[in-house]
Amino acid sequence: MAAIDRVTIGVVCTRGVGPERGGRPTNEDNYLVCRNNEARYRQGDNEVVEHIRTIGILLAVADGMGGHEDGDLASTAAVRALSRIFRRGYPREPELHLHRFVLDAHRRLYRKVAELGPVRMGTTLTTCWILDGKVYWCHIGDSRLYLWRDGQITQITRDHTRAEFAERDGRAVEGDGSFLAQNFVYGSRGLGYDSSIRIDSGTDTGCLELRPRDRLVLCSDGLSGPVEDHRIADAIRETPEPQAASTSLMERALASGSDDNVTVVVARIDMPARVHAHTHFEKTGEYDILGNLAGPGPVSAEGLIPADSDPGY
Repeated sequence: MAAIDRVTIGVVCTRGVGPERGGRPTNEDNYLVCRNNEARYRQGDNEVVEHIRTIGILLAVADGMGGHEDGDLASTAAVRALSRIFRRGYPREPELHLHRFVLDAHRRLYRKVAELGPVRMGTTLTTCWILDGKVYWCHIGDSRLYLWRDGQITQITRDHTRAEFAERDGRAVEGDGSFLAQNFVYGSRGLGYDSSIRIDSGTDTGCLELRPRDRLVLCSDGLSGPVEDHRIADAIRETPEPQAASTSLMERALASGSDDNVTVVVARIDMPARVHAHTHFEKTGEYDILGNLAGPGPVSAEGLIPADSDPGY
C-alpha cells in the first residue's frame, strides 16, 4: 500500500468584495483537493465531496471566464474532469501522464460544449500532483503555482499572455501583450492553435523534489494581481498553518483592492510520502471520459462530467 502523506492543506475560495463594492456578482473560481480517496471542490455555495480512488495528492485552481454561469460552469467542469485522472491507474511517467490527460480533457470538453453552439466559456487550470516525494505540475492561463522554500518564494508557472508566447517564439507582440492568450475549454486565440491549447513541456509542465517545510501555493489572479510575490512570501512565513495562511492571503488581496474572485490553496509539506517500490496499481483502460451531456435544459457541470459516469475518466 502507499505511504500515508504528511501534507497539510488550506483552501479559501471567495467571490470577493461583491458588486456593491465594484466586484464580481458571482464566484467563477474553483479549486480541487484530491486525497485520501476523496475529491473536494466548490459547487454553488457549497463544498462537494466525491468518494473516489486517489493516488497521491492532486491540487488545482481554476478561474472561469465567460461571464456568470458560463465561467462557473467552465471552472467546475475543469476540476471535475481533472479528478478523473486516477481512473487511468498509477502513472509510469507522471509529468507526461498529467500533460496528456489535461490536453485530452480539453479536447473532449471543447467538443461537447461546441455541440451547443459557439464556445465562449473558458477557465484557467493550474494543477499539481504530489506523488512519491515530488510535485508534478501542468498549467494553462494565468492562475499560478508558487514554491515557498526556506523563506523564499519562486513563481513556478508562467502566465499565458500574448507577450509570454511572443517571447517564447522570438516574435513581436501583436496587440496588448498583457491579454490572456488561451484558456482551458475555450482554446487559444491568435496562437494558431484555435480550438486547441498550447502546453510546452518543461515550461508549462515540470517536476520538483519536495523537502520538509516546503509550501506549495496555487492561486487565481485575484490574489497574484494585487499582491506582490514578496508579500505572499511574508504571509506564508508569518502564518505557518495552511488554512490560516490561505485566509491571510485572501485578506491581503481584498485589502489591496482586488475586485476579482480570490482562490488560494496552500499545501505544507511536513514529510513527502513515497510509494514503496513493490506497490502495484492496476492499469485501467481508456474511457469515454465525459459521458453524455444532460438532457433538455441548461447545461450543467454534472451534465458535462457526470459524477458517477462509468465508463468515464
